[in-house]
Amino acid sequence: MTESPQVQLIGSPPDCLGSGILKQAVAATLAEAGPQARLSPPRGSILNVLFAAEDEIQALNREFRGVDGATDVLSFGEDTDALPVDMQPPEEPVVFGELVLCPDYVTRYARQAGTEPAAELLLCFVHGFLHLLGLDHGTPEEEDVMFRLQDRVVRTLGHRPRATHRGCSTAARQP
Repeated sequence: MTESPQVQLIGSPPDCLGSGILKQAVAATLAEAGPQARLSPPRGSILNVLFAAEDEIQALNREFRGVDGATDVLSFGEDTDALPVDMQPPEEPVVFGELVLCPDYVTRYARQAGTEPAAELLLCFVHGFLHLLGLDHGTPEEEDVMFRLQDRVVRTLGHRPRATHRGCSTAARQP
């Protein structure tokens, strides 16, 4: 089984999304994804989780995806210019990836959709982490696998994923 990365929170997480639940979400996601994951966190790695305001995530979305609008979650995997894991000094932890979440955006979407904000925030976190594990939803088949996995993880953690859409809030609105 893959070792869970250390979860490092940056910014102000909402009360319902503290480090304890995120550690559980990482472990449950790794367990559910299993062999479907194309990437795995190296031993002793770190997963940075940044909590951003809407203007901050909009700027990141514009810079890295060319989309000038706020979003719920962005995933940033290992930098391709980084040294291979075996070449890094042992005292330097390896950053497996970074997730940027926008709690205000997700909470507003959850209220509009009639879903529980805590479940929606967790769903978006899991969705972003699945991207870091190499899963995507570019085809109907990939979407089915990825959204089924994220729904199972959300249920495992005691929440009910929304019935109307299986993606995170942004993916659910895309045609």
